[in-house]
Amino acid sequence: MRHPIYSRTIAGRFPQRGLSLIELMISITIGLLILSAITTLFVNQSRTRTELDKSNRMIDNGRYALEVLSENLRVAGFYGILDPSPLALPAGITDPCSTASADMADALRLHVGGYDAAAVNSAIASPPCSLASLKDGSDILVLRRANTSTPLAQTAAVNGTHYIQVSRCRFDIVNNFIIGTTPGNFIMRQRDCTETSTTPYADVRRFIVQTYFVSPNNNGSDGIPTLKRMELDPAGSGAFITTPLVEGIEYLQVEYGIDDPLADTDGDGTVGTDGIADSYVTCSACTIDNWSDVVSVKLHIIARNLEPTTGYTDTKTYNLGLAGAFGPFNDNYKRHAYTQVVRLVNPASRREP
Repeated sequence: MRHPIYSRTIAGRFPQRGLSLIELMISITIGLLILSAITTLFVNQSRTRTELDKSNRMIDNGRYALEVLSENLRVAGFYGILDPSPLALPAGITDPCSTASADMADALRLHVGGYDAAAVNSAIASPPCSLASLKDGSDILVLRRANTSTPLAQTAAVNGTHYIQVSRCRFDIVNNFIIGTTPGNFIMRQRDCTETSTTPYADVRRFIVQTYFVSPNNNGSDGIPTLKRMELDPAGSGAFITTPLVEGIEYLQVEYGIDDPLADTDGDGTVGTDGIADSYVTCSACTIDNWSDVVSVKLHIIARNLEPTTGYTDTKTYNLGLAGAFGPFNDNYKRHAYTQVVRLVNPASRREP
């Protein structure tokens, strides 16, 4: 049995017969406005996310470039148990891309080296290693060291690979190390030697020479500035190979901390070598003695986005130490500058009192 109120309610309804044209147009307009707002929000969020991704990549690239350079600089001048301090300095700057073992041996006290680009538009007049693809305004950094991993037994040395072998025998006073590529020449002895013994032979370490530079392109002529490294082939070919390391590194400027044996300009009260930098210079006119006195390095880099940002103009200037201000570039790329001081542990610690 139907309830009387329910029956009256149903009976009083008017059936929906459709929408008028005006109502339909209003509904479509409202729907389009909502869709337009959602689309605009999505596009803005997508653009913001893209810019954040580009900025994060730029920051990561800058930090990684500093990490790569810092890690290798901290072990520059490491030659196992060899202290190169008593060795004679070479007559001149040694070609960092020479594969001659004698040149490598002569340059052991030159644990770092460099070529200076004075300002943002400066080109290095005579770059080493026949480097043709160099970005103006960026320095070249060279370092020398031995491999820091576990040394190899003399019998495990591979022909054609550059190694350094250091004698542990107390009777090897004059010639206590050798750099070469022929395993049969590594005849330096272990600590438990006698005056007439020939074996056992001392272990060997792979010898490393690395040259860091900034190229205007990563691959071909793609226009992506990239930090690259030229080094002795780790695979043991005996040749130098170039490896791209970090994209988006646009400028590299290097200052060298000199521990002047005749000065106390760092104010620590000590005249002479103490393993502390007395001053930082670009080394545009450094002598052989100056290079051997380098105990720390100050790195300045500018990292750049890989893609331009629409509607953005870079009007900033970036201070790269003694090289001065770089910019404004007035283009559509975002940039960030980084600075870090790295102590060269091995040469600096040898100078500590």
